[in-house]
Amino acid sequence: MVDFAKKVQKKGAEHLHPGEEVVAAVPWQRPGSFGKQLAITSGGLVGAAIHAAANRNKSDDTENEPAAAAADAWDGKQAILAVTSQRVLLFSQGAMSGAPKDVVAEWSHDQVTALHLAKQKLTHRVEMTFADGSTAEGEIVRAAKPERFAETFRATTGAIVTV
Repeated sequence: MVDFAKKVQKKGAEHLHPGEEVVAAVPWQRPGSFGKQLAITSGGLVGAAIHAAANRNKSDDTENEPAAAAADAWDGKQAILAVTSQRVLLFSQGAMSGAPKDVVAEWSHDQVTALHLAKQKLTHRVEMTFADGSTAEGEIVRAAKPERFAETFRATTGAIVTV
């Protein structure tokens, strides 16, 4: 698996403050995205149709709730979540290269209060909670070592982390 921390430190360096170091980083995507990608890759349009049918009746209450300011920054597209020595950053991700492009959102360490990981078959569902009470949900593929990321996240930000 790609070392996203090194990738962000190198390719996203223009967005970092002087002396700021990337401590950890992982690919972050909308919940259910990985399953859809896997279905399309393995089954083409038939796989995508099966995935859509299987998830048709699952309700997503987060779409009906108005999002608060801190969680609003992420539009749900594929991104890279990075923890630096100074901030938590969310980068848009290049579709072909996977490289970090622009900073979509940034939060000081004290703005992020909790990170909750729930293990699934191929991913970990992640909920990040902010000081204003808002939450952002996503998923991290298991190959990206989300548990190691969560521990580093806790040690760096002081946020409550549950796995």
